[in-house]
Amino acid sequence: MSRFRLPLLAAAATVLVTVGALLLTGSGSVAPSGGDPVPGPVVDAEDRAALGSAPVVRGADAPPPDPGVTLTDPEAVVRAYLQAAHGIDAADGGRTHLRAAPYAVPGTAAATIGVLVVDPPPPGTGRAASVRSLELEAADRADRRRGYLAAVETRTGGDASVFTTTVVVARQPDGRWLVAAETPENPDLRAGED
Repeated sequence: MSRFRLPLLAAAATVLVTVGALLLTGSGSVAPSGGDPVPGPVVDAEDRAALGSAPVVRGADAPPPDPGVTLTDPEAVVRAYLQAAHGIDAADGGRTHLRAAPYAVPGTAAATIGVLVVDPPPPGTGRAASVRSLELEAADRADRRRGYLAAVETRTGGDASVFTTTVVVARQPDGRWLVAAETPENPDLRAGED
């Protein structure tokens, strides 16, 4: 038996065992009898109630944009958005905050729901955010959308974390640039680990 055949057979056996286990337990995509919906990974309201999870409360209304931010400058908008979105207070725990909403496209989650705070700083403290670097990664031909890669540092007391995030801004009909989407790439890394 060649040295390549044994690992291939082991991998095939693992796949077969996994598929068989999924089919036997009903965790696969096979529809259960009786017309019930296919079970999935989504936690519904009944599941959340059983787990005793607290509902998320919407934070205070959005403040006006900082008058020092030039909304026709896409880089200034990205920086203001990231500082507002990732700078949090201890009182933000268990709710959303809308401090980044003035820099977000109307109708997006950041503009209507806000940023959910899942790890608030200790009582009496805050977490400041600053943009370490910002690089233009892409722009469409009409220059109506731009994508930036940013390195963001958050600091709570003496502890610092750095993560990278991709931010897409869209030019509005009035010439303002607003954030259409943000996708963090490696949240929760401590400074020096990225």
